[in-house]
Amino acid sequence: MKVNPNPLAERYAINGHRVILYAGTFEPYQGLDLLVDASAEVVKARRDVRFLCAGGNEKQVNSIKVRANQRRVADYFIFPGLLPPEEVEFLLKIAFILISPRAAGTNTPLKIYSYLRSGVPILATKIVSHTQVLTDDVALLVEPCADALSAGILKLLDDADLRERLAQNARRLAEESYSPEAYRRKVAEVFTFLAARSQGRV
Repeated sequence: MKVNPNPLAERYAINGHRVILYAGTFEPYQGLDLLVDASAEVVKARRDVRFLCAGGNEKQVNSIKVRANQRRVADYFIFPGLLPPEEVEFLLKIAFILISPRAAGTNTPLKIYSYLRSGVPILATKIVSHTQVLTDDVALLVEPCADALSAGILKLLDDADLRERLAQNARRLAEESYSPEAYRRKVAEVFTFLAARSQGRV
């Protein structure tokens, strides 16, 4: 079990729990309703989990809290609201699984790049927003429905080898393709290509 003396863990009373972390906006397309629905099956099997969902304004958080109460899983959810970036980084360190349950969209969420660098296994829905960056080698990808999300969460909770493999592959991808060094390398390649083309060499 992942244990960390992080002060935020004490603040949210999650020491000793396995934290499934979502960080981002609470817009409807982000799929937080699917996550709440999926959690009902998860907590039947794993009482030591906590779903920590960081972000959202007061109205959005209250709406998700209502759904959690209706599904009788409110005790397993923590909603700290909007947090500064440094606190989100702390939360990444105590997470057991990072989740992006997005239900729709085509743009890649910025949080995915932070997730990749974290060294924590990723669970995400198999939609274009995610598959532009994520593959089965770096994340557990599931269909955007509650049943698939709950099955995916339980699979990661139970399979230490899978967690380790995905986390290592994700970090390697981040270093090779999405680090500042990789960005500078790609920019340099573009300028080299443009210079060659202007000289008629390509």
